[in-house]
Parts: sequence; structure tokens; C-alpha cells
Amino acid sequence: MKHLALLALLVAVPALALDKQGKRDGADADDTAFNVSASVLMGVAVFNPTYGARPDNSGHALMRYATHVDVDILGPKLSIPIDLNLFTDRDRPGALVLAPSEFDVIGGLTSTNRVGPGDLEAGVRVEHDRPVDTGTFTQTYVDARARYMVSLADHVDGLAGALRGGDVSGWATLGVFAVNPSYAARPDNTGLALFRYGLHAEVSVLDDLVSLGLDACFFTDRTAGVVVPSELDFTPELIFHWAPVELHLAYERDMPIDRGGLVQHFVYLLAAVSFDLHGFDQRAVTDKNPVVSP
Repeated sequence: MKHLALLALLVAVPALALDKQGKRDGADADDTAFNVSASVLMGVAVFNPTYGARPDNSGHALMRYATHVDVDILGPKLSIPIDLNLFTDRDRPGALVLAPSEFDVIGGLTSTNRVGPGDLEAGVRVEHDRPVDTGTFTQTYVDARARYMVSLADHVDGLAGALRGGDVSGWATLGVFAVNPSYAARPDNTGLALFRYGLHAEVSVLDDLVSLGLDACFFTDRTAGVVVPSELDFTPELIFHWAPVELHLAYERDMPIDRGGLVQHFVYLLAAVSFDLHGFDQRAVTDKNPVVSP
């Protein structure tokens, strides 16, 4: 794609519609200090035959500009996560391919605490997705979500050494769309999402220099099936982490699983940098914010 050259801009600065909501880092779950941390991201879809640039699936997404902010009031025990995402449409003429076509905003309240061998994050969030340039279709919801996060290197002797300073980590998510007048249960915008089931696994090596991640997210339809999945979003990704900068190469495929219909898939490159009140943040971006699409 001719716009791949724009990737060179990324260093100046992860899901593009699995999960745009950030995750609290469980490593400091016992901390109660005030802090503000953030990740700034920029990405480009290098291959995109079907992934839309607006909530109504019109256009083809090209660029993603995003930021995730955590305002820790009592450390991760009481935190306000904020996510902003902008997408652009490669089908627009000239320089308009870099101008936003969709704007998504997410805000909420979360609490992360040590539970057993891992950390449990629980919280509520509000999301609103809307077109910027054309169209009127919007999506809005309020969800409640629990996410359990585990790092095996903390509990398995010799694992970090075997992976040369790496780790095997992941999380499982259960969420419910408590208020949902418009957020769809399938890629073709049919149905209304009710439950979200998520699994993420990541293997890192060489002191977290290189990681392989796998992310799967299921949605169910409150108008049909209720608890039976109606959509699967699947993303394998390769991650390079040079703190505080990260580079992701990922393939995402969003597909209906209870009936036929639109399948959206694309390949994207994404870079991010993390920082907080104390300076650049050395933790991996994925420790705080799943880098998965719009």
C-alpha cells in the first residue's frame, strides 16, 4: 500500500474493532499512589479488503490515531480509564485519507486487586462511536466487565530463565452490555451485543524484546441466542518492545459464527509509546492497553 511510508511517523508518537478499552496493569495492584499514565498509538492498515472506516462499515480503514490514559486516584485500586480512537478512510481523495472518518470515546471507572495468583480488574465503562465526515449511524453502550490477569513467570520456577527473561501471561474477560441501544452483535451490524467473552495469551522472550500474542473475543446477541456466541474476533500479533516504544504487526479477522454474513479482516502495523508523571513508562503497552483494533 502506498501509504505504508507513513509508518515512519509512528516513532514520533496494542483492539483496529475488537476491544478499544484499556486494561489496568496488574503488576502494581497493591500500590495506592496517585499517578497519570498514558499510551499514544498510531497505526496503518497495510492490507484491508473489508474493514470499514466508520460505524456503518462504509469506506476502508487506513490510519488509526489513539491514546489510552489511566488516572489512578488510589493506584490501580481506583482508576479512571479514558480511551480516544480516530480512524481514517483510504477511499477519500488526496490528503483526506489522513483526516478522521470515525471518532470513538470510552471512559469509565475500574478497580484492580490481587486475587489468588493473579489480579482481578472490575469496572464499568461507557463507549460512543460516531462518524466524523459523513453518515449518521452511531453506536453507544454501557458495559460492566471483569478481567483476570496472570503472569506465569511469577509462579513457575525457571520459566523466565528458559525464555531468556521472558514470560507467559494472559487474561480472561467476562463482560455484559448492561445498557445497549445500538452496539451490534455481528460485523454486519445486526443484533445487539449482550455478553463479551475474551481470552488473551502472550509469550515473550529476550527480556520482553519479542512477543507473540493471540487474542480472541466473542460477542453474543441479546435478540438471538443470548449466551451463545454470535461473533468471533481473532487476532494473532507479533510485538517488538523497546521500552518505552512498541511495534505491533497483527492480523485481525472478525466473523459471524451463528449465521452467514460480512467478514472483516485486515493486516495492520501499529506503534506506541508509553509515559507517566515520572517520565517514560518502561512497561509494555499491552500491560495496560490491549492493542487491538477499533
